Amino acid sequence: MDSNARLEAQKQWNARACGELPGDKQSVDYFDAVARDRYRQQPWMHDYFRYERFAGQHVLEIGIGQGTDMMQFAQAGAICHGVDITENHLKLTALNATLRGFDVDLHEVDATRLPFADNSIDCVYSFGVLHHIPEIDQVVSEIHRVVKPGGCVMIALYYKWSAFHLVKWLILNGLCRGWLFTKGYEGLLATIESGADGVHIKPYVKLYTKKAVRQLMSSFAIDDVSVHQIHLSHLMPTSVASRLAFLDGLVRPFESRLGWYVTCQSIKIPAAAFQ
Repeated sequence: MDSNARLEAQKQWNARACGELPGDKQSVDYFDAVARDRYRQQPWMHDYFRYERFAGQHVLEIGIGQGTDMMQFAQAGAICHGVDITENHLKLTALNATLRGFDVDLHEVDATRLPFADNSIDCVYSFGVLHHIPEIDQVVSEIHRVVKPGGCVMIALYYKWSAFHLVKWLILNGLCRGWLFTKGYEGLLATIESGADGVHIKPYVKLYTKKAVRQLMSSFAIDDVSVHQIHLSHLMPTSVASRLAFLDGLVRPFESRLGWYVTCQSIKIPAAAFQ
């Protein structure tokens, strides 16, 4: 197990929670603002994941952030479980749920050792997290163990052939700004995460192709592997893109090829299917 990757992850997200905004973190208004910002940037998520279909089902989220997505499941009536190795995320998610009157089951554990019985979870969900875990194959094995036969797995990972990676990060930041030479490729990728400098704070980041995702999830019946989310800011500095926001729609036709996330929805095949 790569202990350094875990220490860097904890350093990164204990200092600054995923999606963190300024404001009073003791209020529902703060968490509502985080949710608005998340789904403004990623408006495709509700249509793709359809959180509302999991009422009464046990949903496990791996890597919970501030609980934004978990609250979508909870509001739909799901029985929510979550695991994270970051104390900051666990505290914020617990507070988010408490302020809304939801009872959620949270665990500070590593995803390579999930604290759930075999075949006990209806859906495992993880958005933008598994690409930070070097032992991702071991995590997928654990996911397969805890998901019920016929249960679903929904994940989103960073896409290797995205415009964000190729243009903004590799060309503009890596080559033009010289980060590729001063930080190395692993350090450059780490700076994708807000607050990371790729030297002193260097979370592990790996990018995936569609083929790699299919191989990763080969123990499941795959319903969909697709690419989502592209903005003008993925092709140019944010300061420039913000002034040209009215042109954002021009890049939308390229989303399915150059988007930032590669997603997968799959089903655990019942054992009877092999008999």
